[in-house]
Amino acid sequence: MKTTDKISFKYDPSAQRLNIEKNGKPFGGFTGVHAEREFSRLLETGVDITFSDMSDSIKSARIRRLRAMWIKQGVDQYRDAILESYGVTSTADLNLQQLDELIERFSGKTEVTARTRALRSDVMVTLDKLGIYSENGDWQRVNAFLMQPRIAGKLLYQISDDELIALNRKLRAILAKKAEHDAEINRLKLLN
Repeated sequence: MKTTDKISFKYDPSAQRLNIEKNGKPFGGFTGVHAEREFSRLLETGVDITFSDMSDSIKSARIRRLRAMWIKQGVDQYRDAILESYGVTSTADLNLQQLDELIERFSGKTEVTARTRALRSDVMVTLDKLGIYSENGDWQRVNAFLMQPRIAGKLLYQISDDELIALNRKLRAILAKKAEHDAEINRLKLLN
C-alpha cells in the first residue's frame, strides 16, 4: 500500500520566503522575487498556505552567531560599548541589517595590507613599552585596554589605518607622560 506525501507551505512576507515541507520536514523553498511569484501561483491553485514570521527565528540565529563570535574572541564583556554606537543596550534591539554588519565586522575576513600590518606592529610595540602587552599572546589585556572608549573603543583588527596612526600618537603621548612621571618620582626619591 502506497502512502501519499503531505506537502505544506509556509510563507513569511517580511522575509520574502516560502518554505515547503514534505511530511512535516523541510523540503525546499523560495526566497525573494521567486518566493512572491510562487506564492501568487499557489494562491491561484487554492493550496492552503500558512503564514509565519520567520524573521524572528532568523534574527535569533544571527544573535546567537554574533554572541558566539564575541565569546570566542573574548570581547563579549565589552558588549555594552559595542552596542552603544548603535544606540541600543541589547542585541535583541538590533535589526537584521545591524546584526549582519556586526557579524561582518567581527568575522575579520578583510584583506590585511602590508601597511596595516606595519601600523598594527607599531601599536603593539608601543603597547609593549607601556607594559600592556608584556607577555606574548596576552590579548586579554590588550583587548581590555583598547576597548576603553577613551583609548580606541575597538579591537586592534577593527581599527582602520588612519585610526591606527592616531592611536599610536595617543599611546606615545601616554608613554611620554609616564616617562615624565617616572622621572619626577625618581627625582623626588633622590631628594629624600
